Amino acid sequence: MRTDWYKPVMAAAGAPLRPETFHFAIRKGGPFFMPVDPAEYVAGLLPKVTDSDMAYLAQRGLGLGAAYREALGGEVSVHGIPQGSWFGDREVPLTVSGPSALASHLEAQVIWLRFRIQLATLAKLDPDSLPALFGTVTCAAEADIVRETLDSTETPIDWDILIDEEGYFEHIKARATELVSIVGDPARVFEAGMRAASCIEQHRIAVAAAHEAGFLATSNVEVARDLGIIAGGTTGHEHTQRHFGDHAAFTAVRDSVAGEVTFLVDTYSTLECGLPTAIEVMQETPERACSIRFDSESTMEGDYLAGVAAFRAAGIEAPINLGGGFDAATTRRFEELRHSVGWPAHLQRYMYGQYLVEPHVPLPTRGDVGAVYKLCQSGNRPTMKFSDNPAKSSPPGRPVTWRKVGSTDESEGGDHEPQPVGLIGQLGEAPLPGYALLTDGVPLSTNPRALRGVRPGLSPATQALADKLNQHRLDQIATVRPTPS
Repeated sequence: MRTDWYKPVMAAAGAPLRPETFHFAIRKGGPFFMPVDPAEYVAGLLPKVTDSDMAYLAQRGLGLGAAYREALGGEVSVHGIPQGSWFGDREVPLTVSGPSALASHLEAQVIWLRFRIQLATLAKLDPDSLPALFGTVTCAAEADIVRETLDSTETPIDWDILIDEEGYFEHIKARATELVSIVGDPARVFEAGMRAASCIEQHRIAVAAAHEAGFLATSNVEVARDLGIIAGGTTGHEHTQRHFGDHAAFTAVRDSVAGEVTFLVDTYSTLECGLPTAIEVMQETPERACSIRFDSESTMEGDYLAGVAAFRAAGIEAPINLGGGFDAATTRRFEELRHSVGWPAHLQRYMYGQYLVEPHVPLPTRGDVGAVYKLCQSGNRPTMKFSDNPAKSSPPGRPVTWRKVGSTDESEGGDHEPQPVGLIGQLGEAPLPGYALLTDGVPLSTNPRALRGVRPGLSPATQALADKLNQHRLDQIATVRPTPS
């Protein structure tokens, strides 16, 4: 149960046993040092499903059955860069392939690896900063992670690590209390910060603090069950990617999952595809309880106003869920917008990720680097995440990292090479001349300075897949009727 609620929801509306591949990447802030063996790390995350787990899901309306259980009991294959390797922004340090429900289930825990990576990178590049940044941690488990990671990098710990669980609890409780006060009704706020935590113990403290402040729900299934609160969530980008279209994805969850279902509308284009398709699906079955979720931070305000106008033009009153970088200030802003357009309070909800997990001390956060885990192949069909923000797009297929060899790997990294330092190739594709396979290859002596601020290029095979999928996106948009206005 150590996963976000939307994972079993998407499995119920998907194909739990379909082979899929997900990739882990970090979008910004590189270079990064890999302190673990990726295959060993992922192997330690595999779940063990019990009868009580299945009973809990069934009680919550998800009778997932034998296929889901078989999937979670399955195996995964991991392709990762060697321990001790350097990698850069948007390169692919590891992929996980296996049954859909299992590979998807691992998302939050794989993303937790970013904390170890951030720590190990600082240990290599700026060890003098460690006492100030890691002198205080949020829980005992986080302290153990610090010790394990520094030991793996052969970095001595010559300072005392203070565990301030109480300070962290009160910090999160204060933030959650303010949020409840702003919206006036705890049913309108939702904790969804599992992926932004460093470990399950840290997130358990954060959820308990938010609950004490009045929050009624969290995305974390394990912690929700343990605390006796609501496990909840929406569908994610992978759901639409798995169904290769908004209409197919929205109807799949609408027709498979009991109770209210939520459509994430920014996979292809929020206003040109997701929103009008969501309205179309809602109008097909007005008796079903449906809502939408906006997730694109850069266009959130315009998307929200367009959503309210479109709902009114279509005669729909349905909840609008807002997520993506929300904090107290943005909540106040969107409450002001709600009042200005006269949208009912009970139809506007807020989801909080990092804001309700972020430490009270200067520990590195997920937001500093933008660590992600994205679906890139479903069955034998490559797929990729799109967004209204091009910076959030992801590579398709079964991506691997190639590294330029020669002067880039051995020099002091002062001058940029005319060719990219890294390329995203495909599993089984032969590296171009001058490049070597880093994923599942051998450690290469890349100078980390050569990776700073440099984005990888795409191999011929990866570029061809991306071009084909970008055309698929345009085709999806072209088939959608305009949003009512």
